Order: sequence, then C-alpha cells, then structure tokens
Amino acid sequence: MIIKEKCSTCKFPVEEVINIGDSPPANNFINTLDEKATSFPLIVDYCSNCHGIQLRHCLEMDELFANYSYMTPDAQSLDDQYKKIINYLKESTILNAEMQCLEIGSNTGRFLKELQPDVKAVLGVEPAENIVKVAQDNGINTICKFFSAAVGEEIYEEHGNFDIVFARHMFAHNPNPQELIKGANNVMRSKGYFLIENAYAIDTFLHGEIDQIYHEHMFYFSLQSIKNLMDLHGFYLVDFLTTDVHGGSLVYIFSNDPTESPAKKVTESLAYEQSLFEEKKIFQIFNEKIASLKNNVKSELAQAIAKDKKIIVYGAPAKAFTMFTYLNLNSDDISFCVDTTETKIGKIFPIFNIPILCESELTNQEYDVVLVCAWNYQEEILLKSNRLFKKGTKLIFPLPEFKVVIV
Repeated sequence: MIIKEKCSTCKFPVEEVINIGDSPPANNFINTLDEKATSFPLIVDYCSNCHGIQLRHCLEMDELFANYSYMTPDAQSLDDQYKKIINYLKESTILNAEMQCLEIGSNTGRFLKELQPDVKAVLGVEPAENIVKVAQDNGINTICKFFSAAVGEEIYEEHGNFDIVFARHMFAHNPNPQELIKGANNVMRSKGYFLIENAYAIDTFLHGEIDQIYHEHMFYFSLQSIKNLMDLHGFYLVDFLTTDVHGGSLVYIFSNDPTESPAKKVTESLAYEQSLFEEKKIFQIFNEKIASLKNNVKSELAQAIAKDKKIIVYGAPAKAFTMFTYLNLNSDDISFCVDTTETKIGKIFPIFNIPILCESELTNQEYDVVLVCAWNYQEEILLKSNRLFKKGTKLIFPLPEFKVVIV
C-alpha cells in the first residue's frame, strides 16, 4: 500500500477532505464466509495549489485486482453513451474512417465494438484474463497486460502508431498515472488525440456522491487538475464532452499538438471551477450533502427494521462497498443483494457478509425494502420494477437525489 502525503502532481502538501473509514477493496468478492478479507482506509485529500484531489492510501495492483469481478454491463444507457461519444468525435472531425484506435482498460470491448465500424482498426488492452477472453470472444483483439510505458512501446513495435488513445473510467485507477501517460505518448502519432473519460470531480462533490470514493478511484479529476497533470507531459486540453454516466462524467479531449486552440467552453468551465474551490466551498457542500444522505437512508432503514421488514440491496457495484461502509451496514441489516453480473452472482461481499443472488431468485424470496446501490441505472431499474419486484416493495434511491418509490 502506498500512502501519499503530498500531491501526486505538484508535490504540494495536501489536507483531508473526508475520512470514510476502513473498507475492503471494491469489486473484490469472496466465495465463502470463512475467507479472510482486509479493509483499508478511505481518506480523500485536497491540494490547494493545483486543485488535485486524491486518495491517501493507494493499493498495489495485486491487492486491488486480486479477485476483480467488474464486467461492463449490458445496459442501453451505456450503448447510448458510446454512440454519443463517437458521434461527437465525428462531428468535431477528430474521428475518421482511416484511424487506428487503442483503448486502455478496454474490459469486455463493448465500446470498441461500437467504434469498430467507424475506424480502420481497434485494439484493446486489459489486465484481467477472464475479461480478455470475453472481449476476444466478442471479436475484439485485446492484449492481456497492465498498460505501461514499456507496453506502449511493445504495441508501437507490433501495430505502429495510433491516432486516438482512449482511457475510459480507468485513468484514476492507478497510483502513478504518469506511467500510463508515458505509454500513451509512446504509441501515439504526432497530432494525435488522447481521450480520458472519468467521473467528474465537480459533479461527484457537488452532488454528495460519496460512493464514488473507493480504492479503485485513486484520483478525482476536475478540468483544472487533469489539465495541470497532462500539461506536464505535452498533452493539451482542447475540448470536453459531458455525459450522465456515474452521476456525471466528462470525456476530456487532449491533443499532443501545442498549436491546437482549446474550445471556448474549456476556458469558461475552468473559471467556474475556480469559483467553487475558493474557500473550499465545494467541500462544504459535499459534507452537508453526505450528512443528509446518511440521515435519510438510515431513517428509512430504521423504520423498516422497527416494523420487522426485510431489507435487501439491488446492485453490487463498486459503489456499494463504500455505501455499506459509510452507512455501517452488514448482513445484520441486509438479507441479500441482487445483481445481473455473472462474475458476481453466488459471491459474497467481504467484511459485510452480504450474499449476492441473481434476479431470477427474487421470485422465491421474501423482502419489503430495496436499497438501490446501482442508482446510476435508476431509469432502467424503474422501467422494469413492476415485473422485477413484488407489488408494494419500497425502493430507496440514495443518489443522485434521495428518492423513495413504491412499486
């Protein structure tokens, strides 16, 4: 475990934003209750010099991904998201049919599958062997390695230069992003583009999305903080695209061409961010929001427990680990969790000891209240709620705004 006491970008001293407590690494489930699991501190620090926001305790890759189970969900909202990104790049004349595209952390290759018809070639890089097999079976050529400067050189030697490199929802997943940036530099052509999609720190903290904080997310990037980091490596922020994924994300568009001018909205948004960081206003709002969230959810659950109602959870995303930690929930409060991901069904949340069942098992189970941890798929869950949950079930959506729905 790496403990960071200074800003990773500018080496300035940092100060604590929030201490959530000790939590097991997200997406690392156990198979039996007698398996040992370890929890690690979840503390977020802020650098007032460059506005960097980072996790203090960063786990090594073998600790973080030892029992990794995340697979890109088969969700219409994600398919729509992929189309939105691709269409934006085509309309901006960044993307064309003659380009070679590389995705770092490509998972099962769903994004590359959508991109494939619009470009000359696609290639994925993904460290999890079981996930790479799924991608390969899906027709996406994928290299099974942790991406690094050396791997970037290897890819260049075998495949040549790439016009666009994508790093979607994984750029913040390593303690040393500089190594990943060097790798992208090694594989990119001149006047190429590096696209990084990540949960947007401004949305995360303004909305009180505390469950976006977990060990896999070692950094929480704003436009200003990611710009400061990328400037050091010869990548220049020229544009960005807003998306709804993970409660609010940005696709940061960088060019390695210093002569390319940034879009007007980049300058305007940087000024807006600066106003939020003055007197740490954004973190005051965050702490007020998460206190309200805790009060609202704990109140609903306490009422249910007082009436001997059975509480379950819908969704076993990484966010659930932090939600359970922050709300101090475990198998004494939650009977079981329901999920649709095959790599998670039949597993158990470590420390919290909450088992994970598949949706089809709901028909044989008793339950009254559902805490929805996969709240980022709220619209899709509500659309299928009448056929999925029994009539009269109370659904609790903790975020993005606290909501209670009776099916």
